[in-house]
Amino acid sequence: MDIQKIEKTSEEKTEKKSEQELMEEYIKTFSKKELQSYEIAKNHLGTSFQLEKSNGFLKWKKQQET
Repeated sequence: MDIQKIEKTSEEKTEKKSEQELMEEYIKTFSKKELQSYEIAKNHLGTSFQLEKSNGFLKWKKQQET
């Protein structure tokens, strides 16, 4: 594996971690009812549920950037 591929992989991991941290921050903003809904969605949808692609997360993330 050449150095550029290693650097790119390292950058991708950093970005993923950053996205994970953002999702954790977003979840901390949930009300009790929202947290229950989130847990139900995760359990029922399993791996097809992607918080990072949800409308609520994308809206919240955009607000955080401004």
